[in-house]
Parts: sequence; C-alpha cells; structure tokens
Amino acid sequence: MYGRSSTFGMKKLIVGNWKLYINTSTEGKKLIHDIDKKLPRGLKVEVVLCPQVSLAPLLKSTYGGKRMSFGTQDVFFEESGAHTGQVSPKSLVTSGIKYVIVGHAERRAEGDTDDIVAKKAVTAIQAKLHPIVCVGEPVRDTEGAYLTYLSNNVTSSLARINAVDASKFTIAYDPLWAIGAPQAPSPRVVAEAVMFIRKTIADMWGRERALKVRIIYGGSVNTESATLFATTPGIQGLLAGRASVNAEEFTNIIRAFQK
Repeated sequence: MYGRSSTFGMKKLIVGNWKLYINTSTEGKKLIHDIDKKLPRGLKVEVVLCPQVSLAPLLKSTYGGKRMSFGTQDVFFEESGAHTGQVSPKSLVTSGIKYVIVGHAERRAEGDTDDIVAKKAVTAIQAKLHPIVCVGEPVRDTEGAYLTYLSNNVTSSLARINAVDASKFTIAYDPLWAIGAPQAPSPRVVAEAVMFIRKTIADMWGRERALKVRIIYGGSVNTESATLFATTPGIQGLLAGRASVNAEEFTNIIRAFQK
C-alpha cells in the first residue's frame, strides 16, 4: 500500500544535523566547502545542512553554490513578542533558511512536548519554512505497546497542521533508542515503522494526503547503513547527525540515495 511507488516523484531528502559539533564559522565554511566539492555530479537528491541557529544565516549567506539548502535545529512557536532568547521563524526565512528541525529526540528530552512540537511545526509552515517533524518511540517492547506510543506521538505532533499542508513538511522517524547507537536498526525495522507512521497519517487525513508526506529516517546512520536504507521501499531519505560533520561520510550517504 505504501511502498516504493508511493513517493509520487518526490526527491529523496538527506539532512545533516550538525548539532553542536560545529561551533565556529571557520569550521562551518570548511565543512561546507568539503561537502560541496565531494557532491556527485547530476545531484538527484535534495541536500539540507542544519547548523546551529547562530551560524546558519551566516553560512547560508557565504555559500556561493546552489546544490544545497540550509536549515537549522529549532524554532519558536511565536513570530514575535516578549520571548527573550527564542528564534522567530520570520527571522530565519528572511535570512534564506528553508528548513527547520522540530521535535528532535534531544529537544524532546529537554522538555519539548508533542503540543509544543505541533505549535512549532504549524508556525514554521505559516512562515514558509519547511519543518522536519521528528517522531519516534523512546523504547521498544516485545508486546507492541510502542506502537500505541508512536501513533499518539504522530497524531499529537501533527494535530495543529491542516491536512491541505501535507506536502509542506517532512516526518523524520527519530526513535530515541537508536540515536547514538553503535549500529542502526535494520532496514526492515525502520521500513515497518515508516509504514505504520504513514498509515497513522492516512487514518487522520486520508490515504491521498498521507502519500504526500515525505518520511525519512533519523538515527544512527553511516555509509553502510545508508546503502541498505536507500534500497528499502518507503524510506525517502535520512536525517544524519554525527555523520553529517564528516564530509566523506556525508557525501557517501548522499551517493547511496543517488542510485
């Protein structure tokens, strides 16, 4: 029902979440240069780099190429007001930022609830940003209770988004138990979760709109696992963490999805 034929020509999406691994503009510029130099010719996938918010606009403004877009790692759910220390979606858009990660497991661990994620996602869409909405269960159990958690996680995190905006955001399956793990989950495990997420969205909005949502995997990935994920039906890209700050590793991941 939701296999390889369900992508409707959507480009695969490879996102680099730099977290706090890159902390200066000098480091960032060098990494961008190294990645850009190693990108395959005839790029078939969409590539997005997400530095921390203090670096993203500067690095976007100094990047002379056109083959990569820029995002960042969080945004606030209000456009303006008395919110010291927060980041307005409008300020990101006017700086040339196109994407924003919301609800990453590490942000959720620091207090972002499903409702906060839902508010961030809809505010981002309204500001013409493309949110990458992270969902995923914290643990797995053999009885299948994690599926109930995942279903609630998806429906609550998307609760404020209008169904007509199904193509204006991406879901990243981002299970907490897989982040930083020495080995990525098997493609079969991820594919089953992706299929379940799409079914959950179909139950909310109908099959046609569910098929318009791009779903990627975010977790512990490397060149070897990316090659497996790239050939697995239903997985439409990756959200890479530590691997994205290694130009060789990151471009190998991109190349895996070129085929």
